[in-house]
Amino acid sequence: MRDFFDFFIRQYFIFWFYVFLFLIYNIISLMEREMIIMIKTKSELGPDEFKVIREIILAHPRSQKKRKIGQTVCVIAAFIEGLFALGTILDRFSEYTLVFLAFAIFFIWFAKVGIYLEEDLVFKVIQNKAFDNLKNGTIEYIFDSDGVTTIFEPEYVTSKYKWDAFQWWCVFKNYIYLQTSTKKIVLVKKSNLTPEDYESLISLLSTHVQQKEICH
Repeated sequence: MRDFFDFFIRQYFIFWFYVFLFLIYNIISLMEREMIIMIKTKSELGPDEFKVIREIILAHPRSQKKRKIGQTVCVIAAFIEGLFALGTILDRFSEYTLVFLAFAIFFIWFAKVGIYLEEDLVFKVIQNKAFDNLKNGTIEYIFDSDGVTTIFEPEYVTSKYKWDAFQWWCVFKNYIYLQTSTKKIVLVKKSNLTPEDYESLISLLSTHVQQKEICH
């Protein structure tokens, strides 16, 4: 009977010892998870960055849809002008023929190239007014499990954004782009990140924010 009691006591202490080890393991895992996911990086705000922001906005599906509508209207207008030009040629060649042909060529060019250049110019003007105080500045970004902290230099203005404030993110060329519901922008240059930080940041974004595929 005494042997059985001793065996029971030993098993009881062994069981709680394993429970203790399991709890310690979980606590360490949680601590490591919180400590690992913190990435710091800085981005210069120059002409290249502002150009990339415009390219991303113009490559957004919503912008592409609007451009396709405009291109369709231009193609129809070019077709109509071409018919007018053909009608004047069949009737008799006149100065109106050249005018109709010129308009037809213009509408085709605008549908192919001009509509994109026009949108880019409009966004550039808006951008210059909206981000005039940010030109040639530096922004430090801190990513962690709670969200994103931005520190604008040289004024050292700090802003904090929770993950649920962001609508979507994408990888575009050499940049990682995030946008909030209020159109606030986070732009990180991939070459400023180490391979380990890049993988950690992509994992963090994939966990908390919806990704969008932006064609370029």
